[in-house]
Amino acid sequence: MEVLVTVVVLLVISGGIFSAISTSQQSFARTELKSDMYENVQGAAELLAQEVGQAGLVNLPSSTVSAAVAAAAIAQTVVVSSTASMFVNEQVLVDAGTANEELVTLTAVAASTITGIFGKAHAAGVPITVLGVFPNGVVAPGTPDGSTANILNIFGDINADGSLVYVRYTCTPGTAAAPGTLVRSVTPINPGIDTINADQTLLSTVVGGAGAACFQYSTVSASGFTFVTNVGLTISVQATRPDPKTGVYSQMSNSFLNLAPRNVLTGLELANAGLTNRLQPTPANVLVY
Repeated sequence: MEVLVTVVVLLVISGGIFSAISTSQQSFARTELKSDMYENVQGAAELLAQEVGQAGLVNLPSSTVSAAVAAAAIAQTVVVSSTASMFVNEQVLVDAGTANEELVTLTAVAASTITGIFGKAHAAGVPITVLGVFPNGVVAPGTPDGSTANILNIFGDINADGSLVYVRYTCTPGTAAAPGTLVRSVTPINPGIDTINADQTLLSTVVGGAGAACFQYSTVSASGFTFVTNVGLTISVQATRPDPKTGVYSQMSNSFLNLAPRNVLTGLELANAGLTNRLQPTPANVLVY
């Protein structure tokens, strides 16, 4: 009888221990699922915030005039060391910091030449740089190739390496049964490239339904331009696996409402100051993507 009682007591204790272990494992798994959701959304939001902050930045890799240029009142074609990230209608600064400094509007760009009116003479080897910003670096809703509630289009020197790229974020909210995605494509802005590169998936469990809007915008008009002064991201996701206890997919909603495009804001300040010659035109490629 004593042995039997001991066995029963041990069984009760063991059952309690196993139940506690099971509950602990389920709690850990639930916490892990929520942590994964948060980290995935946070990673995507941080990338988007960084790129929105860079949108509108104008820059060039190092480039110089390869041979002496004579002053002329008509357009002439000039050989340069690099035309990377240059585009038609861009205003480049030639011979910066000297008496011969001038802004030249490019009327043609080829592999190693640029065409424009050079009103001053320039020696071989003088630098070619660029000033200003793209006022439409975050492509405003309602403009050609404009951003929408679920498509965010931005461009500029996004990686701060002198290379112009066009970045598109596409958010397609789905349902709990069929989650949607948040994808991103990056396309170099070069002459002749008129199609965007393939998408890369950032999030694969976006929910909220077909009517959900992922992106929000604040805009201001000045000097004939529409400046996007703020971008917001609101997104809901669900876990990749069901809750181990309830069997239901957990969901989480996050809002990031103050993503500031600082270069576009600089463009707004230039416009308000009347310095519109520092506002660069949109590359033609962007309008056909």
